[in-house]
Amino acid sequence: MNARRPNRREAAAAETRREILRAARRLFAERGFASTSVQQIAEESGVAVQTIYSSVGSKTVLLQALNDLIDEEADVAGLTAELRNETDPPRLIAQGVHLTRQLNERCGDLIRLLLSAESADPQAAAVAADGMRRHEHGASFLAQRLAVLGALRAGVAAERATAVFSMMTSPASWGQLTDRAGWTFDEAETWLTSSLTELLLEQSRQTAEQRAAHEDQPEETTKQAFTTP
Repeated sequence: MNARRPNRREAAAAETRREILRAARRLFAERGFASTSVQQIAEESGVAVQTIYSSVGSKTVLLQALNDLIDEEADVAGLTAELRNETDPPRLIAQGVHLTRQLNERCGDLIRLLLSAESADPQAAAVAADGMRRHEHGASFLAQRLAVLGALRAGVAAERATAVFSMMTSPASWGQLTDRAGWTFDEAETWLTSSLTELLLEQSRQTAEQRAAHEDQPEETTKQAFTTP
């Protein structure tokens, strides 16, 4: 049986909630959590203060909803569905790296804000911790898929593959490559995909193109990795 489609009122309420969250996201990123009031969020989203409380909740609830908003903006659900259906190991790694690229390219400002505020704000710390748990869960899912496919290098257990993928595609790693080293997101995605393929997969599971790309780039890429713009 098909799921019931939301009626017009429900759809309008859902859109109002999304607009409130988007407004909070913009203001949090620009001003920080402590400096943003519910009144300012109401003005930014064009609704009454009471509408915020009835549609979403308190400022704390708004903050807690940010990880869901980050996932929505980066299309995590759609990309995860592709990962679940993929059976080619190199493509799995490529898709996993691309998912983390989407998160950091589209929502890097908010992710950095959460991580930088966690030491001073317990609520931000909880949201940041939840975000990292989601990241590590995704890395574990990908590693387990590779293990089931028999694609991991000899001696590389799923737990080790999880740790490697999680570390190399973390917000800190993306920030190091794109912010400090000045790489484009295309360059960073290509290098991370090639490097993780080399580190995690049996040689026979790598495509000829990926092996050639990895052999051609290490020296230049290594130099770039330690060059700040």
